[in-house]
Amino acid sequence: MRFAFISTMFGWSWGGSEELWSQSATLLKRTGHEVQASIADWPPLSPKVTALRDLDIDIELRPTFRIGRARRVWNKLSFQNSRSIARLKQFKPDLVVISQGDYAGGFEWARICREAGIPYVIIVQCNSDLWWFETGRIDRAREAYAAASKVFCVSRSNRDQLNFQVGMQLTNTEVVWNPYCVPPEVAPAWPDESTGWRLACVARLDPSAKGHDLLLKTLARPEWRDRPVQLNCFGSGHYEDSLRRVSEMLGLKNVAFRGHVANIRSIWEENHMLVLPSRYEGLPLALVEAMWSGRPAVVTDVAGNTEMCVDNETGFVAPAPTVPLLADTLQRAWDRREDWQRMGQAARARAESQIPRDPIALFAEKLRNCAGMADVASNGMRI
Repeated sequence: MRFAFISTMFGWSWGGSEELWSQSATLLKRTGHEVQASIADWPPLSPKVTALRDLDIDIELRPTFRIGRARRVWNKLSFQNSRSIARLKQFKPDLVVISQGDYAGGFEWARICREAGIPYVIIVQCNSDLWWFETGRIDRAREAYAAASKVFCVSRSNRDQLNFQVGMQLTNTEVVWNPYCVPPEVAPAWPDESTGWRLACVARLDPSAKGHDLLLKTLARPEWRDRPVQLNCFGSGHYEDSLRRVSEMLGLKNVAFRGHVANIRSIWEENHMLVLPSRYEGLPLALVEAMWSGRPAVVTDVAGNTEMCVDNETGFVAPAPTVPLLADTLQRAWDRREDWQRMGQAARARAESQIPRDPIALFAEKLRNCAGMADVASNGMRI
């Protein structure tokens, strides 16, 4: 079979949203299928792209622009006369996988597939109740989603929100799991508590999405000033300097920006709890990885967070991403800090009961099934 993967993520060279399609492409290539991929060229080039090329996956880097108007002009021109379209049609894929970093971005690719008679699926990696389709665009969204062989969402909440956004009950949706970066076999030992409690915020440094500012404002409140708590922010992003300056302005002495860490397990060898005050999400890998590592979490009630984190059992849930509600929730967590290890064990047990051990193998099989069903349908046979 032939599979073409199209990533529509922009603004970042790589992110958690890219792992599902790229690891699936890798598995399909290694099991004898032909694979092509098209990725927006956001410098610096991620080593993950080089790794795909090393597997002889045919990679195309689509030129793009950071400035909004320039990007819109490029997108319009590129879809009118684009080598990407010709390249896709020449490849003649059995299935096109359109990976969206959020709830949109792949509609032009979906239109091209429909006009060329190429079956496609769409991945929705993130969603928010603050996002809606304006007049004119909603029809494109409805057409793209309704005609897809499958629409894969990473949480039930994201899927339900998508139905509201397009104003119709999509019957071709399915919830899938992203791959995680910790070994599920054995959780790391519980960290030493004698020198204090260590909280980890594991997320790209993007406060508009991940709510770092809410967390810094909360830790600046008087009750947190003298507590033996260290916040370690893991991740990189365009807003690191801004967040560092906010931390300095607030006079926070117990906040450290630790950068990107490839070995996720090492994070949980030294930290006691995940704190992730997101404003919007899909289902964050950081939460899944913390649970596999036997750590409780403080999260906000957005997207798929509460599908995994059970308030007062495996962690603590703030009803909404605001400073007062986050402060109340962190206070609840602090009052029960002697229970954190037990709650982490409950989080690990929930991960074992809910999360597949090999999400990539499951997703690759779903793609093969979609391609096979499309092939049977195209030959006029009964499915």
